[in-house]
Formats: sequence, structure tokens, C-alpha cells
Amino acid sequence: MINYNGSLIPSGSASLEVSNRGFQYGDGIFETIIFRKKEIMFLDEHWERISEGIMDLKLNFPFTKKDFQHTLLELLEVNGLMGQSARMKFYIWRKAGGLYTPEHHDAEFLLTADQAQRKKLLKFDKVGIADTIFLQKTAFSHLKTISALPYVMAGIEKKERALEEVLLLDHDGYVAEASSSNLYFLDLSNRIIYTPSLQTGCINGVSRRYLFKNAKKFDLEIKEVLWLPEELISDKISVYTINVADINCIQKIYTTKLGDCTEGLKLFEEIFSW
Repeated sequence: MINYNGSLIPSGSASLEVSNRGFQYGDGIFETIIFRKKEIMFLDEHWERISEGIMDLKLNFPFTKKDFQHTLLELLEVNGLMGQSARMKFYIWRKAGGLYTPEHHDAEFLLTADQAQRKKLLKFDKVGIADTIFLQKTAFSHLKTISALPYVMAGIEKKERALEEVLLLDHDGYVAEASSSNLYFLDLSNRIIYTPSLQTGCINGVSRRYLFKNAKKFDLEIKEVLWLPEELISDKISVYTINVADINCIQKIYTTKLGDCTEGLKLFEEIFSW
């Protein structure tokens, strides 16, 4: 079952109109939400980003956080997923009407929920820097928009080059993020986590929001940085890709070895309750 604009219907029975603005213009946002240990993970951070997206895209979305939580739990219950791990996708787009200039700002939504297996924490040895995709800060680059073409193309480049991960740079050459995750550079000896600045055009991910709120609880400091790729090469720095579903580390960029990430993986597992 899925939830389409508040109605629970079989997934195979739903259809989108040709005039759908998400399809026509990428006029919307989405969230990937993990349910694990009978808990909606990072609910506050997801709702925070949805609220920002609704405001930035000038959408009318008559949902409260309580409504959002109820909608998620209701679909998990209907699909028999309350005792399992699940991955939910929540899409919000502007209602049909108009060309580039919309006729109004009302929103529609779609929620899906499927069983998910917890992934293993990986150590990547085959990592390169994207040759074809560069990020740029815009008024909405910090959001997860339905128009995710840079990350689709980065994924294609990664596959074509037989890499486990690619790092995306901004137009000034600063490290911005990975193909589907925020990046973190851990100096464990000084208890500092560095992460690319939003000025690079990277997404303000849920893991990123969570760390800025909770780093001090773990005696850590988190700082935004503008770093060139060569600044990652240090025995003191270990590099990680983190999103709501995965925590991984990068051991090499091309043939250059990076700092050991074993202890850092344990730390991030603790922070994110993995």
C-alpha cells in the first residue's frame, strides 16, 4: 500500500497525470526516511528540512509534524512493517497548473514504505573525483529536490569508471559531497569533525543536521570548511560518507591512502545509534 494525497491505495493502482509538475519541472522535494528499532530515525531533522523546503519553494502544505509522524506510522502499520526495518520515500510537489510560472502553490504528496535490510559498513578503496559533475550553490541547492540530476549523473559516472564512490567538487574545486551522501573529515585526536560548507552547493543532509545538534554530547566539535582534495591527505584525517541509511569510509582516493577509519566508524555507529 501507498499513501497518495491522504488516501491509502494499492501501489499498482496509482498513476500520475501528465500535467504533474514534479514530472514536468522537477517542482518538488523528497525525503528518504529510515524506520529501525521501532523508531522513525531522525524525525526532527526530516521535518525541519521538509519545512524549509516548503517555505523555499513557496508551497502550501497543511501538514503538522504530528500529522507527518502519524502518516508515516499508519503506512508502516498497514504494510506490516512495524516490527521490521523499513525505508520510506516521501515526495511533495506543486499541484498541476501553469507552465514555468505556476497557477497556485498547493501541494500534493506520495508516501511509499518497503522493507529494508541494514547495510554493512563499507571501507571504500576505489574512489575517484567526478570529472563531469560540479556543484554550485543556489537558493535551493541545500534541499533534496525531485530534480536530482547531478547525483544521477554522478552515479552513472561512478558505474562507468567501476568506482565504489566519487567525490563531487564545486566550481572552485572545493570538495562538496559524495554521490549520495554528505562527507565528513574526522580528526579524532582533536575531537573535530569537518564537513564541506553549504557554500559548495552540497545538500544540507539529515545526518549533517543531526551532527550539528548533537556533536557536543560526544565531546566533539563540528566545523564547516572549504577544502581542496589534497587537504584530505593526512594521517590525522579519516574520511566518511554518511546518509540516513549508510555509514561508510574512504580509505583511498585513486591510489593515495587516507587516514585509518576503524575507530571513526565505531564512533559514528555510536552517534547515529547503529
